[in-house]
Amino acid sequence: MTAAGEPTGRELTAPRDRERQADVTASRSRLPVSVVAVSAAFGVLVVAAAYTAGRLGQAGTSWADRTYWAGQLLILAPVAARMLSRRSLSGNETVTLVVVLTVAEYLVKVCYSPAAFTYADELMHWRTATDIIQTGHLFTPNNLLPVSPYYPGLEEVTTALAAVTGLSVYVSGLIVAGIAHLLFVSILFVLFRYVSGSHRVAGVALLLYASESLFSSFDSMFVYQTLALPFFGLTVLATYRLAAPRATGHRAGWFTVAVLSAGATVVTHHVTSYLLVATLELVTLGALLARDRRLAAWASVLALVSAAAFGAWLVFVAPSTVGYLEPVIQGALQAFRGLLPGGHHPAPSPASAANGPLENQALAATAVLIMSVLVPVGWWQAWRRYRHQPWVVAFAIGAVSWYVIVAVRLFVTNGSELAGRASTFVFLPAGFIAALAVIRLTDNSLRWLVIRAGLRRAPLVIAGAVAAALALVLNGLVNGWPPYWERLPGPYQVAGAERSVGPEQIASAGWALAVLGPGQRFATDEGDLPVLGSYGDQDTVGDDGPLYTSPTLTPAAAQLIRAQSIGFVLVDLRLSEMLPASGQYFPVDPGLGTYKHPLPRAGLAKFNRLPGVARIYDAGNIVVYDLRGAAFYGS
Repeated sequence: MTAAGEPTGRELTAPRDRERQADVTASRSRLPVSVVAVSAAFGVLVVAAAYTAGRLGQAGTSWADRTYWAGQLLILAPVAARMLSRRSLSGNETVTLVVVLTVAEYLVKVCYSPAAFTYADELMHWRTATDIIQTGHLFTPNNLLPVSPYYPGLEEVTTALAAVTGLSVYVSGLIVAGIAHLLFVSILFVLFRYVSGSHRVAGVALLLYASESLFSSFDSMFVYQTLALPFFGLTVLATYRLAAPRATGHRAGWFTVAVLSAGATVVTHHVTSYLLVATLELVTLGALLARDRRLAAWASVLALVSAAAFGAWLVFVAPSTVGYLEPVIQGALQAFRGLLPGGHHPAPSPASAANGPLENQALAATAVLIMSVLVPVGWWQAWRRYRHQPWVVAFAIGAVSWYVIVAVRLFVTNGSELAGRASTFVFLPAGFIAALAVIRLTDNSLRWLVIRAGLRRAPLVIAGAVAAALALVLNGLVNGWPPYWERLPGPYQVAGAERSVGPEQIASAGWALAVLGPGQRFATDEGDLPVLGSYGDQDTVGDDGPLYTSPTLTPAAAQLIRAQSIGFVLVDLRLSEMLPASGQYFPVDPGLGTYKHPLPRAGLAKFNRLPGVARIYDAGNIVVYDLRGAAFYGS
């Protein structure tokens, strides 16, 4: 080891030496990377065909679903087989496989909604970007996501691209999100390659990282975290380069990169900036345990710089962030207190009691078991070969978070959502440590088979490794986003997230903006809320269920209207025809997961009978009422 804790030349090349030794007993691959790329491209085409079938009304049919999964296997299986094969694989080929997987899955995401944003989170940021273009100013209020204008990094880049090229916000957003996602994955590959000294370890680590449930969805959406992640990764990578012995003469440049990247993270996404500080502190701890004073110093300095940057941004620009995050933090703290001995466990909500079909739950349990076995093996490998390497020590400590999110998923109310949100960052150390285990297990098995039985059974070992990797990645798709009830796009669904965004909803929202103006207080349901808040730029109310469920206007409902200053009610009559796909009709819904029948029609139509209430918009399924003339409104 060097004084700075960086591996010596022998340690850096050891994994590559082992790869070359194994290649002596293996011939050239019969699966060229070019064939893998062609297979992935064809897989995207097959998935797009399945999506088209869904739009034509075939969503939920067995053949359409099978077509979707066949396309995914065409993308994933060749990549996994080539990455895990012990046949020769160069660094360039490994990078190509990582890029093919990342780009293919991003294109699958784009094919789901190729004409406009439909994901609720993307609609929120589309609203902020549109406001910047229309007003020419930052920090324009966004009623749908009030904190979004105060972290305008994503929207600034997108609107700049739209202004220069003349492209729409949608197309510009797809370009920015896609490049940011690929850049983040590429930075991770470089970091893992530096830390491990092996492109194979880095490639397998990225394959496992792709199994986290948000990799193919939230981490590549048009949301502020997507752009913050490459800045996060670049700051961490710059920290590595600053502490490298050969960085002498280049440290000023790398320090500048680190500071600018940390600042860009802060102005782009709040949570990512906080986790950047936590990551740098984790690296500091790993450096101290490995007695690498140089890395400990640089990591701690950059942690302080990052903390100062987000502290200043909170105080002077975005103080409302505290109120926005407070309920989330309190909920998380309450959840963790429930894990402690003697802690109170809130009763699981009916909707969280079953996370989809039984086969989805079985796949999730299998994936948890695989990762839970791989991480301890990876710890053992890290202790044997890398215990003096500070970055591996830091990753080993960080991998403990894998078991934390497993406990949260199993024992905390709505734990699946909390664990899913955390997986983007948890899988960074856990994926790397698990990759060490995969390399160790496959190498040992192959070596034993070479000695005892030749290579006749070696393919079985690789097949097992590929099967395990596919189980992990498929679990990320099955139990990620979109949820199982809208795996394929299709006809309108009540409270169906993306399938609740359609021409009727967009038309009614556009009418509200054009006729009523922005910022009107609207009561609406779960499915119409993101469209009305984005396309309509209205101030929507989330806890308005009592207005829809009773056949008469109760005193409690009248009081709710006055307390919330609700001026308008949007009623979608299809709420009386379908059960909610997500288990809830309203964003804040006490009946979550308990509905056995659609809402009574009388509860939706009662506004026609209330004196002073005007029906100002009627498109058949969607009706808008003006409550401001009613006697109860100002009483």
